[in-house]
Amino acid sequence: MTAPDLLREHPAILVFLHLPRTGGTTLHEALSRHHAPDEICPMRLNRLELLPADKLARYRFFSGHYRFEHLALTPTPRVTVTVLREPRARVVSLWQHWRRHWPSAGEKNEGVRLAQELGLRDFLRSDHLEVLEAFDNALARQLAGDCRARSPGLYTRWAWNDRAPLAEEAIVETACRNLSSFDLVGFTGALDSFHAAVCDRMGWSGPARLPRTNGHDQEVPGLYAVPDEPIPPETQVELDRVTRLDRRVWDYALARAGEDIVWTP
Repeated sequence: MTAPDLLREHPAILVFLHLPRTGGTTLHEALSRHHAPDEICPMRLNRLELLPADKLARYRFFSGHYRFEHLALTPTPRVTVTVLREPRARVVSLWQHWRRHWPSAGEKNEGVRLAQELGLRDFLRSDHLEVLEAFDNALARQLAGDCRARSPGLYTRWAWNDRAPLAEEAIVETACRNLSSFDLVGFTGALDSFHAAVCDRMGWSGPARLPRTNGHDQEVPGLYAVPDEPIPPETQVELDRVTRLDRRVWDYALARAGEDIVWTP
């Protein structure tokens, strides 16, 4: 009996670690259709540790911007999945997303206000904590887990009182090792194939093509549509800097996936 057959007989918990701006909202909505509302964990932010174990045990689907260490808090047996996107494109998309918010959002979120006031180059140079945490090699840090950005290029454990610097090499190695522990890893450019692979693993049927949601060119309540903008060379330098660790993790995943559009570590 294959692993997918076992899961069909003994349905597993599905855990989706959502890296921002990878197509995760589209995927979340598609996978949510396979669950009753009370089976879906409402915590979508990286604060899963705030929920008690008895409450976590109720849910069958976890989907959020979790740090890697949060996966261990979810019930077992579990199937863990995530989606990657080329890091520089992901950063540009996240900046565009922050710029899309209606002005009222900037009144509550300093990072959003800075995104709306600054061009991409100057925004990425900001030392504001909200900007650093979301943009400074955030893909590698989220996959490594237990890691925050305190100032440009300075990374520590998540606990605020733990200020001992983490070596960049250790962050990359941990992120790659953790990524290899996922059951399925997809890529934004092949989201339909990834969704099909997840459904097959879970024993579900699903549409051949997913309707795309939350794109920067879509206007919805609370969010404007914003156009693409050219990236001048001086901005590219900043993009390279804030993705230098992310790109190593991305390259690792591409090398392991080979010609496969869905990586099964």
